[in-house]
Amino acid sequence: MKRSIPWALAAIALAALSACARPPAVRILKAGVAAALADDWDAAVRQWTEAVRMDPGSAAARNNLAIAFEKRGDWEAARSEYEAAVRLDPDDLTIRTNYAAFKARLESARARRP
Repeated sequence: MKRSIPWALAAIALAALSACARPPAVRILKAGVAAALADDWDAAVRQWTEAVRMDPGSAAARNNLAIAFEKRGDWEAARSEYEAAVRLDPDDLTIRTNYAAFKARLESARARRP
């Protein structure tokens, strides 16, 4: 059974696609969304890492990459990308909501550890 994709992924991906001026970056962002929808988080990380490489200032691409890292269980990489996304666009409610939810999940996971 596929795991659910955070609701904000689709919204932020659409924002990223519309904000991105270069067609290759749009193609890469779309490929990352397709990989996420297929529950292929390794491919999503590869695509969105490339999108961030092409446009390090894209808060949306960094948010998507953070979600993919989180889905893979790479908590530190996810934290780093969420923090970068928030720094780049501190007023984006979707990014802030995703980061807050991530921190709550991380705290909950830590509390369950023996």
